[in-house]
Amino acid sequence: MAIKDLSKVRRHLFFCNGGSCKNNGAEESTVEIRRIITEQGMDEEIHTTKTLCNGRCNDGPIVIVLPECHYYKGITPELAPHFVEQVLKQDEVWPEQLLYEWNAKEMHI
Repeated sequence: MAIKDLSKVRRHLFFCNGGSCKNNGAEESTVEIRRIITEQGMDEEIHTTKTLCNGRCNDGPIVIVLPECHYYKGITPELAPHFVEQVLKQDEVWPEQLLYEWNAKEMHI
């Protein structure tokens, strides 16, 4: 396993790969987003971690983006290119897939 220089990381992604998310394609989404990140040369600035359940089973696959603390719902392999482009490259919120943002009074369901 490679040791990453975390001082270069500007974003950390957490991919839910709990049972329900996995049944909805989370493993494939994780692989596809990681592939695009590598293809785009963003490996040093984007760190990724695969997790187990994040408690939003009906909304999965879930991807949590830090430091913004944005929870994105329904991130399928087909949506992976748009996710990387809009959220990671353009630094924009993707309102259609946004489930929750830190300190919000309500969720975007």
